[in-house]
Amino acid sequence: MEILIQKHLAVPEDGFGLQQAVLEEVGSGERAPAALVWTTSSRYLAVTRLETRLPGFEAGVKIAREAGFPVLVRNSGGGAVAANEGSISFSLTFPVRDLRQGLYERYTECSDLIVSSLRRLGIVAEAGEVEGEFCPGAYSIRTGGPQGIKVAGLAQRVTRRAARVEALILVNDTTGLIPVLEGFYGALNLPFRSRSVGDLPVDVGGVIETLTQEVQKRYEARRVMPGEDIFHRARSLRGRWQIPAG
Repeated sequence: MEILIQKHLAVPEDGFGLQQAVLEEVGSGERAPAALVWTTSSRYLAVTRLETRLPGFEAGVKIAREAGFPVLVRNSGGGAVAANEGSISFSLTFPVRDLRQGLYERYTECSDLIVSSLRRLGIVAEAGEVEGEFCPGAYSIRTGGPQGIKVAGLAQRVTRRAARVEALILVNDTTGLIPVLEGFYGALNLPFRSRSVGDLPVDVGGVIETLTQEVQKRYEARRVMPGEDIFHRARSLRGRWQIPAG
């Protein structure tokens, strides 16, 4: 396995593009299974294609944009997530042979890796749902039990040849994410509990380092620098994640 790390991307669209480029390269056999870690200097709200068809979506987009959060549409499942400089996007991408197999195993594998990484930092984390959480799911990462704080939301993108399980990990500066999540989920008439979001007593750099170490330990992975070719592909996909500004 390879580990690709890219910090402080100017726009989150390039992070989504990197994820897609890695998925395509793993699927075609051009790249080995890969872990990708990226952060962005910009805040954003990422929604799913399903949410774009729900009543209240346009009102939710307006609320997010007025709060200074560009709205992007990602190509995985789950629900809307908000991110900023204190957030980490982490993913594992594997080749697949049968679309009917491996879905839950990949969720378990990724959630266990994140939980183990956080515990190495002294955070008592576990997989499980959180009451009133954003991007609800059984494989959320939480602290404090079902009524505690959601640390990360997981989702998957599966194609005929590759699968990506991805997580958005909220580390610092989460207070600024609460109003946009409240506004967007409220516009769609979906539940959200503001106290389900909170800071961790660690920094982004420390979490990235422990994630990297855990990947290296589990997969005998090597760290590689993203090349210009993959960045070119990522930038060429910017428009895919954007919605009209109207």
